[in-house]
Amino acid sequence: MDTTAQTSSYNAKQIDTNQRKTLALDSIRQSESITALAKENKVSRKFVYQQKDKALQAVNESFAPPTKRADNVLFYLPVTWTWLCQLILCLVLHCRANHRGIQKLLTDAFDHHLSTGSIHNMVQEAKGRAKTINKKQDLSQITLATQDETFHYNKPVLTGVDIRSLYCYLLSPENQRDFDTWGTHLLDLQKQGFNPERVLGDDASSIRSALKYVYPKMPYDLDNFHIIRDLMELRRYFRNSLKSAITNRKTLQRKLDRSVLTTKNETYHSQLNVALMNEQEACYLSQSIDTLVSWMQHDVLNMPGLAPILRYELFDFVLNELKQLAKQHPHRIQSICTTLKNQKYFLLAFTEVLDKKFEAIGDKFVCPIEKVWAMCALQRCQRGSDNYAIRSLPLQDYFGYDFDEVEDAVLKALATTERTSSMIENLHSRIKPYFLLRREIGFGYLDLLQFYLNHTPFQRSAKEERRGRTPAEILTEQSHPHWLKMLGFQRFQKAA
Repeated sequence: MDTTAQTSSYNAKQIDTNQRKTLALDSIRQSESITALAKENKVSRKFVYQQKDKALQAVNESFAPPTKRADNVLFYLPVTWTWLCQLILCLVLHCRANHRGIQKLLTDAFDHHLSTGSIHNMVQEAKGRAKTINKKQDLSQITLATQDETFHYNKPVLTGVDIRSLYCYLLSPENQRDFDTWGTHLLDLQKQGFNPERVLGDDASSIRSALKYVYPKMPYDLDNFHIIRDLMELRRYFRNSLKSAITNRKTLQRKLDRSVLTTKNETYHSQLNVALMNEQEACYLSQSIDTLVSWMQHDVLNMPGLAPILRYELFDFVLNELKQLAKQHPHRIQSICTTLKNQKYFLLAFTEVLDKKFEAIGDKFVCPIEKVWAMCALQRCQRGSDNYAIRSLPLQDYFGYDFDEVEDAVLKALATTERTSSMIENLHSRIKPYFLLRREIGFGYLDLLQFYLNHTPFQRSAKEERRGRTPAEILTEQSHPHWLKMLGFQRFQKAA
């Protein structure tokens, strides 16, 4: 090795880390040639290239996409007793797990044995805190509520929910669903400020009588869904009867054709005449009921539509026609007639609510309420269709530049008026999976579930104002801590 190579090797060993980094950066910037940098630092060109390659390799590794490996440590978790309590509550409420399933998870995944009694005690402590929070909630913001009953192992569970926010203000397992039971719960809710403007529900006598006793002046509107469902079942029954009559007539016709010049020909002929008469009667009943049910569903009980006076007249007409059909075929039709007669004003109560809102719209835009109802009837047409364009022309001529504002006001009134208790059915669908694997839902379990449902954000919703918010936040218009923090826990957070 010559003297120059020895000197370069010696100088390279004497260069510290900062000098090597500076040399690598200068070579990358190309501020000087590699030869000039080597001479300036008294090192070989090979050494300069080595520093440059190290720097480029480090940059590439820093900006390379992360590689996922199964054995990479994502983060370290301090498993404490408090953290175990949070995990158990999340498994119970998020995953609907039972106590023995939680015990197996801790044993298999964490190699930690925990008795079912300890798990029960953790959940039991959270139940008490949740019940306290539920009782402290102010319910005076609820303006439109709906109440109903669901069942678990033939035992009733009384439920109640705020329609606007989906806040569950009542979720209680009971042995009975009579007047006394409902009345006791309504009195307890009254102490929390529960005093809605209206309540919707089905035709349950115990709910209606208890509500009338506790809130004598509060309107109780009947849900339209149940009567529409009964009408559709009536229509389906007579449609199936018509199909059966047609099948019977065709069968007898084939038998008659095959029995020519036989002794049974006359018998089949008489039976066929009877079958033809039955088919004609079934066809008349089916077509008449189809028309009447369609009028009731789409003209009388539909939200966009006619003014209240016209709806009452059409309701009476449909009812009278059904009574005439009941004289001919009382089966099922007579019971529907009785129901419609008894529930007439309760079923159409939503039209009175709309009438008051439309009266306010008429006062605001200085127009007769008939024009506002005409705008409401226009909403039955699909927006952008030819029918909508034709029927909107007279209203556009009348309102002029106020047409869009009046239409928006009518749409808002329709959106904020309820005629069904669908939100209580929504609640039932959400709580049913929690009942599936449990024989016992008492002893505070539903108090914890009620708290969880009210303080867990909606992940998705058809209404944008509900997405990412909890029912309690929508009801009170105030934010609140995470539900685990509300139960007294400190949530785990990964280190930055």
